[in-house]
Amino acid sequence: MNDDIRKFLTDHLSMVDFTTDPIIKGGSDRRFYRVRLPGGATFIFMEYGTDIEENAYWAEINRFLTDIGMTTPRIIAFDSRRRFLLLEDLGSVDLYSLRALPWHKRRHYYLKALSEIHRLHRFPPADLPAGLKLVKGYDRSLYAWEHNYFRENFVAAVCGLDLSKAFLRDWQEECDRLIDRLTAFPPCLIHRDFQSQNIMIKNDRPVFIDFQGMRTGNLFYDLGSLLCDPYVVIGPEERSELIAFYYRILEPSYSLDQFTDYFWEGAAQRLMQALGAYGFLGLVKNKRDFLAHIPNGVKNLATVTSLTDTLPVLNDLARSCLSRLSALRSEAAD
Repeated sequence: MNDDIRKFLTDHLSMVDFTTDPIIKGGSDRRFYRVRLPGGATFIFMEYGTDIEENAYWAEINRFLTDIGMTTPRIIAFDSRRRFLLLEDLGSVDLYSLRALPWHKRRHYYLKALSEIHRLHRFPPADLPAGLKLVKGYDRSLYAWEHNYFRENFVAAVCGLDLSKAFLRDWQEECDRLIDRLTAFPPCLIHRDFQSQNIMIKNDRPVFIDFQGMRTGNLFYDLGSLLCDPYVVIGPEERSELIAFYYRILEPSYSLDQFTDYFWEGAAQRLMQALGAYGFLGLVKNKRDFLAHIPNGVKNLATVTSLTDTLPVLNDLARSCLSRLSALRSEAAD
């Protein structure tokens, strides 16, 4: 920890006698420390870099989410010039840390998280505060970029698959139709990384973190992020219950069956992005821990694409990736 950070903490904590422990988490260009005071109080210090534009929007988005009734970490001090933030410490309990608990003990946290994210989904984007900066919302180009990200960083780099021109043509046509359907759905504000490690639990209530990528998009992208999260296992019955729960609070004009079809497509889009990210972070950024989540991610992609009749080519690709990864594991074991 350098002298600038120590001075920032000393100035805002009004003491020099504190200790810090690095927190290793995530794949972004941010650094986190847990700051411990002699009396036992703790805080979180965050320093963000300039590689990722959206990191600079964290503080203002935090204030916006608080204003609409969502729970986020309380900001103690903020220095935008040096990119320093001092935050309340939410502890270490998140949905990911609870993944081994039986469903009846996790269920109500998922229901609460869905109720809270609905506050964001129902907020009219046209009513956003003047001056609040967000990254570019989802459009055709961003959805297509995620498809290429998946193909380059996962299908090719991780699985080593060389797709034929005919297969690529069929997949491109299917992806174009998927984008048509995703962009036809009324856009809303989405968290964009709404998964178990970004939902802390404090005072029995979900607290959202890593929301700097908030933007306009398709709400099923968020729902797919949480309910088809590769980090945890949610069974088919539990997932169906959560889908039906959000359908009831959304109160759309169409049927639950149609809602569920939209869900599978949004989940497939999100899983392609996640698998591309695992490959990029694991192989390019050498953050190997991300590679451990690939098997669950591919299984989830194969599952969601088997439950809709609109993504047969992607389902074939997911199953080919599963077979290839199995063969690679066998080769490594020999």
